[in-house]
Amino acid sequence: MGRRKRNPTQRPAIADASSPSPVAYDGAQRPAPPPSDHKERPAAAAVAEVDAAVKVECERALTALRRGNHKKALRLMRDACVQHESSPLLHRVHGTILVKVAALLDDPNAKLRHLRAAIDSARRAVALSPSSIEFAHFYANLLYEAATDGRGYDEVLQECERALSISDPIDPARESLQDEAHHKLSTPEARIDQVRQELRALNHKSNIASISSWMKNLGGAGEEKFRVIPMRH
Repeated sequence: MGRRKRNPTQRPAIADASSPSPVAYDGAQRPAPPPSDHKERPAAAAVAEVDAAVKVECERALTALRRGNHKKALRLMRDACVQHESSPLLHRVHGTILVKVAALLDDPNAKLRHLRAAIDSARRAVALSPSSIEFAHFYANLLYEAATDGRGYDEVLQECERALSISDPIDPARESLQDEAHHKLSTPEARIDQVRQELRALNHKSNIASISSWMKNLGGAGEEKFRVIPMRH
């Protein structure tokens, strides 16, 4: 008898481990899994958690300040700024607390030191959020308070002009510890327009102060003869 040839079509099926079968155990085809937004949701949640944590730290520091514990308020803000150094709102509030503490000090050197620290915090807030018209106004106001000569007032003018040139400013209510419903003005446009008006007024004051400083540098005699009359709007 001759040997029977083996039929190649009768080989036992061998599962390919590298490509799983689309057929389930019950013979039905498994549906494709839906697209996952696993990466987007954690990122958005992380941002929201940081914002909430920043607001909590700001409220804690402001509460300490209202209770008269200025050292604790400043310490809380310093620690928070180390932990959340990329938060513009945190630096903005830090600047506010430094200004309030400076106003309570009698020592002129300590007062100036706190004011300069406030300016530095405001500058960081503006750098982190350059489209914020409210942060820019706060920064320009501090520059005006610290200015003593024409160069100082020129810095104020430059920041005012930069802020007024922002094409799409951030709604000031979005960069505040207050809820939007608690703001006096109900629309973003109205809130932005109010800050713009305040910037124009500050720009005008800085112009006058710059001219007055320039006249004083002429020797003092010209100050009596030269008086600047504010423009009427």
